[in-house]
Amino acid sequence: MNNAEMSTKMARVHRSDDDRNVFTSPGHFASSSEQVNDSGEQKVKRKSKLPKAPKRFRPELWGSASLSLTSVTSSLNRTSGLSSDNIRSEFVLRSNRDPPLNSDVEFNDNLRRAREAINAGVRPMLIRAGSSGSYFIRDASNTFLGVFKPKDEEPFAPLNPKWRKFFQRMLCFCCFGRACLIPNHGYLSETGASLIDERLCLNIVPKTRVIRLSSPAFFYGRCCGRAIEPYPKEGSYQIFVNGFKDAGAVLTEWANLGGPEAALTPEEYELFLIQFQKMVVLDYIIRNTDRHSSNWLIRYIPGKEIRLAAIDNGLAFPVQHPENTSRFRQFPFGWSSFSFAQQPWHEGLRNFLLQLLTPLFVHNLCLDIKNLFRHDSSTNRLLTYIQLRVLRGQLWNLRLALMANEPPSQLVKRPQILVRRRYSDLPASDDWDKCFRAKQVDFSSPGCC
Repeated sequence: MNNAEMSTKMARVHRSDDDRNVFTSPGHFASSSEQVNDSGEQKVKRKSKLPKAPKRFRPELWGSASLSLTSVTSSLNRTSGLSSDNIRSEFVLRSNRDPPLNSDVEFNDNLRRAREAINAGVRPMLIRAGSSGSYFIRDASNTFLGVFKPKDEEPFAPLNPKWRKFFQRMLCFCCFGRACLIPNHGYLSETGASLIDERLCLNIVPKTRVIRLSSPAFFYGRCCGRAIEPYPKEGSYQIFVNGFKDAGAVLTEWANLGGPEAALTPEEYELFLIQFQKMVVLDYIIRNTDRHSSNWLIRYIPGKEIRLAAIDNGLAFPVQHPENTSRFRQFPFGWSSFSFAQQPWHEGLRNFLLQLLTPLFVHNLCLDIKNLFRHDSSTNRLLTYIQLRVLRGQLWNLRLALMANEPPSQLVKRPQILVRRRYSDLPASDDWDKCFRAKQVDFSSPGCC
């Protein structure tokens, strides 16, 4: 069975009938005449009139240690009469000619400046570090605008420009990559992390979208003596954050002063702790397999500002828990050993997340992720369902840990589970046990890579 037949067979359509909880619902609506549940069973549903998308409430957690909920309106750009398979994700910008579904003024302006600079002859700059082809996008004044990571230059992709990865892929392909992740899926993982960040109002991931860019600076193949005409490449584009330093360097400076508790004022330490715990929430939900001190950043101006930024989220959203996939490579969370990871949850953040994590919110979040991941038509859609089961399992564990008020460091000790839906259309209850079914992962036969 080819990919087209598989896509047709596994087509799913979601529709909503009544959104009773304005606070918890991101509001995703579509109509359909059929639907397939997680197990692949198909049911026929009557068409219903679509309600208007509700307003979304977001908290302002960034600049203050006190947490509050403030209402803002959100344009969802949903088209009635389309199935969820045909709904284009607002996190995907296919072309500069397309009407943008993304209404973020900051991101659109940044991308416009980036395209104007490339058209004016300002070439992107290859980032030497890392295993994939990643590029700094600059403007005419040499100001960094963003980081572009083409899909066909990812570590396992055929056009990876790094020779080390090229030889590793050719000579040691059996031990290349991570068995728990979908190959060449990093650009969607980067964007998915930004989606999770925005839906949970964490505000620690720089805004990221899937876009297309073309430049002679990109890698188009190893062809001696033959020029290759540049063509638009699809990949993730993340806004560049200025004034940040690697967390490892900042934490070392603080350690020389007696640690964060001694180096920061009580107000600064509380803000740092809140944002660190937000990064813990993000990493745990997406099951990030590559969080270390070089891919989360800190901007600290004594007495003025302290901020965190979580970058390089391309190795996340696994189809299996890493602990069940490999005997030797389990990819632990790099933050779990920090002393401040043993601090209790900030009460305001904890209460907010417990209010937010309802079955209806989880349903809409998974629908968002599904629509984003299905943008890549080369990926088997069954894998997307499996990714969502892992995602729901992480949310299940996070909610239980918050209810028990366990510190972030204890999250890594919770059992790995997969969670499937019990409902077919929308969750009819706020009771997680009635809406979802959890199953502990079997560790009896892990692989070697």
